[in-house]
Amino acid sequence: MTDTLDAWCDRLGTALSRLAEVQAPFLEKYWQAKSYPTRVSSNGVDETPFPKDDLADLYDLARLASRPVEMKYYKPLRDAIDPVRGILRSHPSLARALGNRIGNDEFHVGILNGTSLTWLTRIVAGLFERADAHGDGGFKNAANELGSILDRSSTTLQVGVPNGLDVAYDVLLFHGPEIRKEFEIQEGLIVKPAAMLSGYLEREWIRDSVPKEMDRRDWRQIGAVVRPFHWRPVFRRKTAYREEPASRPPRFEDDALTFLEILSVANQTPILPFRLMSGCVHRSANGLLGLTHSHGGSQPIRQVGPRYDSFRSPPKLQSRSIDLAKQAYNSRGDGEFERLEPVIHRLSEALARLGRFGANDRILDVSQSLELMFRPKSGGISRQLQDGMAELLGVDEGHKEVIRAAIKQFYDVRSAIVHGATDARRKRNLEDRQSAFIKGFNLTQQALFKMLLSKPSARD
Repeated sequence: MTDTLDAWCDRLGTALSRLAEVQAPFLEKYWQAKSYPTRVSSNGVDETPFPKDDLADLYDLARLASRPVEMKYYKPLRDAIDPVRGILRSHPSLARALGNRIGNDEFHVGILNGTSLTWLTRIVAGLFERADAHGDGGFKNAANELGSILDRSSTTLQVGVPNGLDVAYDVLLFHGPEIRKEFEIQEGLIVKPAAMLSGYLEREWIRDSVPKEMDRRDWRQIGAVVRPFHWRPVFRRKTAYREEPASRPPRFEDDALTFLEILSVANQTPILPFRLMSGCVHRSANGLLGLTHSHGGSQPIRQVGPRYDSFRSPPKLQSRSIDLAKQAYNSRGDGEFERLEPVIHRLSEALARLGRFGANDRILDVSQSLELMFRPKSGGISRQLQDGMAELLGVDEGHKEVIRAAIKQFYDVRSAIVHGATDARRKRNLEDRQSAFIKGFNLTQQALFKMLLSKPSARD
């Protein structure tokens, strides 16, 4: 740039302030002729969106006015808009995209794998929206954010953008226990409460995937595994648009899904991934560039039905469960993890079972997990599982006998399910499904993490 970024922002902020004064009566008359924005209130708080689209429409009416009476009416507004447009055009990134043709305001903006047509007055409307969000000093702050984003496109150097607007996310949304604060799984892979991504996500994007009751009242049950990365916009002339081949970043969802399954087992609560979203850019960054908020792509994973009473507190995520899951996740290079990965999947699925035969299916998931873990030989399977679990977890003979009894009860229930309730004893066993599942799952979970986290020499 000819000017420094600070000088450019000062000029733009001053011009925006002047435009704000001039446009106020025009916007009022626009609403009188069309309609006033619909007021939105939640719990007594005014949440009416900023009328960015109305502003953009008003600017276009002024810009495209051709009849003498319209040109005369809009002249004060056009005289206030033109200095703002001129300052925007002076930035090298926009100057190259707009060219030298007088009156041309349109150009293409490319973000990640998507390209959209926009024009200067939409950027002006986006600046006003962002300034309104900032409050005091809003015009200068909004101008600084836009200038930094524009600078990122015109240099190979790293240019920091205020408030992290140059950060985008690949997102895997899940439904489960309440996530109260973010935590890092490993470098570049983070778990966040979905509420912390409100600048990146729109509720309507996921409305079809979660119960309507939760969508309206309670986002505590929605979390996200995210992969953050930095992005740069690309600006091209309107006549130079070309379709770019899509560039796909390395997959991250396999790692995210693996961790969520481990976390589900560690916390003993269902965790259901339901939507994978790529290239989520902050809505304010889109607005500053005159674009509609969007994301790069979306893929549903599963539908989430009502699981918890919306009027009660959802299950909590325990800090011990997070630590345990992270330790197990970091053991993935071990051959034992590969052997036990199907067990992790089965146990996480057991927690999520619903429906007419959900209670039976949970028992079968755990029994299959037990056999995969201890690999009993044919004949006397129940006894082999009892002995294997007792030797692994028992601290003394009395404790070992308690473990054996719990595994025997569990396996008797499993046999009644597999072979049918053919006599009174098996019918009684079926009545104990819930108790057997709780005891069997607890012991299997303990055994799984002991196997995953023990040193290889201790397994021999």
